[in-house]
Amino acid sequence: MKNLFLISLYTFIFSFSLSMLLGNPVYSQTTSSDKIEYLHPANKEKVFDETVDEFYQALRDLKYPVHQEFYQRFKQKPKQQQQQRDLDTALFKEMPDASVNIRKKLLFNEIEGLNYITFDGNILRTYPDIDINYQQTVSPDRQVYFFYSFKDTDKEFRGRYSIYDVETKKMVAGGGTYMPKLNLTRNTYDKEG
Repeated sequence: MKNLFLISLYTFIFSFSLSMLLGNPVYSQTTSSDKIEYLHPANKEKVFDETVDEFYQALRDLKYPVHQEFYQRFKQKPKQQQQQRDLDTALFKEMPDASVNIRKKLLFNEIEGLNYITFDGNILRTYPDIDINYQQTVSPDRQVYFFYSFKDTDKEFRGRYSIYDVETKKMVAGGGTYMPKLNLTRNTYDKEG
């Protein structure tokens, strides 16, 4: 049964790879005069003294006005609409029982390399699955703080992440996920009887 599963998985990966290679290519014409104007332009040459740990503590203490405003808007919501997980993602808070907590100050284009791959019992998934090619507001050469906390067990995957602009202190991306995993230990085909 295990071999059948592995064969199916390899077949799926091979066919997916083949379809990606043979798919219809998309060509675009750009000239050197086409310059993308980002909402958050490149700032990799600027020096910012605040460390990632200092920013994390400032975030938790609501040191900056932008975070104080967010917290006040959250508290003004009716109790039914307040969800702690939304607050813990927007004003990032590490999960207390996390397998991994990551705090990094880096360039936006370096975040893709920090995607985590997990298996839910059916397919491989990446999280947070950030593809900078689809980000049109943040320059790849923009300095950001990246916070990532997740717990990966045999039964589930839970994760949350936030990306903050180093210069403006505003969150540019974030989210959370919960993924139950399929129980592959039950073998319905091998019944002795």
